[in-house]
Amino acid sequence: MRRALLIAGLAALVGAPSALAHGRTPTVALDYRLTLDAPTALLHGVHLRILDGDRSLQVSADSGVVVLVRGVLREPLLRIDSGGVWVNASSPTATADKVIAPGRTGWVHLSGGRTVAWHEHRLQPPPVRVAGPAGRFAIPVEVDGHAATVAGSFVRVARPATFVWLGGAIVAAGALLGIAAFRRRARDLLTVALGTVGGAAALIAVTTFAARDAPTGGVGWLQIGSGGVIGVVLAVILVRSAGRRRVHVAGVIGAIAVAASLGSLPVFWHGAVISALPGVAARSACAVAIVGGLVAALLSFSPDEAVSATPTRRPAKGPRPKGARA
Repeated sequence: MRRALLIAGLAALVGAPSALAHGRTPTVALDYRLTLDAPTALLHGVHLRILDGDRSLQVSADSGVVVLVRGVLREPLLRIDSGGVWVNASSPTATADKVIAPGRTGWVHLSGGRTVAWHEHRLQPPPVRVAGPAGRFAIPVEVDGHAATVAGSFVRVARPATFVWLGGAIVAAGALLGIAAFRRRARDLLTVALGTVGGAAALIAVTTFAARDAPTGGVGWLQIGSGGVIGVVLAVILVRSAGRRRVHVAGVIGAIAVAASLGSLPVFWHGAVISALPGVAARSACAVAIVGGLVAALLSFSPDEAVSATPTRRPAKGPRPKGARA
């Protein structure tokens, strides 16, 4: 049992950075969605994407197309041409958006590619409390010398009913603990089932978030791969274990599921969920991981362990020998 728990504990340490990463970046949920308008004819050959939790803009240009992005003061900010990507170090917007460190001047070469992404403060939505359209944004650009505009809309998404999710989680956890208390003979089976389901739900949540919320706009393959490896290792340990060892391994899996899901709690108080799953499905996966994993961990390592199916028998009392004291 110690060997299995040691391996599971190491897996928890490996998975911790991915769970903690959600507390900073990437972002898993927001109050607003940003949508880009359909590109006009002037933007032909230019490809646009909103990244990093709807706060960064990615611009790509086809070969032969020259793109100039203007800053807040309509000063030249970024340029994509045959030489690659350039930033105007003298642009106040470049310094404010941290595209380049202050202290430099002129056009600075960033890369030899034809794609650039930066944190764009003009994508910051206005403070609106009511769900629905919240305004528009517009970023002036030039494509092959012709003025154009990258435009879109802010939409505030209604927040989920946080107290409903919280109340449901409390009721579910209480019901599961009650079943374990009144049906102690099935406690081990319940613990293994909850640890397995909670771990699977956490893996689904982590991988579907990683498929959509990578700051670079791509897929977080490292996070998906590490989550899959950890899931396979824990599943093998669980299957190869038996008896009380399997119960404790299920408890460790449940604890890992909770740790991996805590960074995703913002999905329960923000409306726009950045996941490959719909918002309700993503919240459900996180809720199952947290509730199932927590109850499995409590049942596995609580002092009052499962009652054995075979009660301890006392020696049968035989006839008292003559002369024996009572």
